[in-house]
Amino acid sequence: MSGPPLLQIRNLETSFPLPHGMLRAVNDVTIELNRGEILGLVGESGSGKSILGFSVMNQLVAPGRITGGSIKFDGQELTNLSQRQMRELRGKRIAMIFQDPMMTLNPVLRIDVQMVEAIQAHARVSHAEALARARDALAMVGIPSPEERLRSYPHQFSGGMRQRVAIAIALLNEPDLIIADEPTTALDVTIQAQILSEILRLSRERNIALIWISHDLSVVSRLADRVAVMYGGRIVEAGEVREVIHAPRHPYTRGLIESLPGGAKRGERLRQISGTPPNMLFPPPGCAFSPRCPLRQGLCSEIAPDVSNEDSHQFRCHYPLGTGISKGSAHEPA
Repeated sequence: MSGPPLLQIRNLETSFPLPHGMLRAVNDVTIELNRGEILGLVGESGSGKSILGFSVMNQLVAPGRITGGSIKFDGQELTNLSQRQMRELRGKRIAMIFQDPMMTLNPVLRIDVQMVEAIQAHARVSHAEALARARDALAMVGIPSPEERLRSYPHQFSGGMRQRVAIAIALLNEPDLIIADEPTTALDVTIQAQILSEILRLSRERNIALIWISHDLSVVSRLADRVAVMYGGRIVEAGEVREVIHAPRHPYTRGLIESLPGGAKRGERLRQISGTPPNMLFPPPGCAFSPRCPLRQGLCSEIAPDVSNEDSHQFRCHYPLGTGISKGSAHEPA
């Protein structure tokens, strides 16, 4: 990719001050994303993936706030912008697709009304022109009879069709970046595959950068160029998809890969990572994964590992896989 990164996140911290202490949901996260590139952001529930996405959009739920670091979009620092300035970017240059399309759609308004409003909020166009753009956007995401469906209400669509409408709305103003927060999780496998195919095609055709947030590595491996694995609010491993999937360096990443149903033999019990994710209000000392890690040693529970770099592959682990030091499965007891 040529030119400077479209999105540069540096040492980002997002925190929630609570009565019993400070919950750091995103902790020292650094990410770069180029134009037209797809980044898969994976990890268990509670790892900080969605909060990272909402931080970029500056749509954190109170009392959450960015407490450190930098977010630059096309060279512009976002953490200093007012809500009015952010509204000019949201929906126009940065868009978000939610897991539940009803977070995007108003149940009491027709689809045409909602789409026309989304266009006219950022562009001075006539109602007729906005309506034509809305119709074309529905056709683009594979909704049949788009002229007729524009006059429908959200409840008249299936779950898969509602998600397609939400994707169409995200694409209306031709954004440079889309953040997709597990948009296919609630859909059946066939519809999921169709939507993944449409998203990939549209991203390539329009050179749209995409952050695809998911807990499913199998989905990310089919869609993304690069993958970043989050655990306990940190990026614990990141790199090219093929490199991370086939040669993971962090035990947590290997645990996620081994947990995929496709890796189990017929009749064999599905594997899982033992233990539970950390309570980020009272995180464990040292490496946050150490209480669950089968490869932990004394240093792991004392000092948080720094980022190690191997070309385009980064990871946070004192005893990374593939060094001759680490042995065993991510599911074996220590």
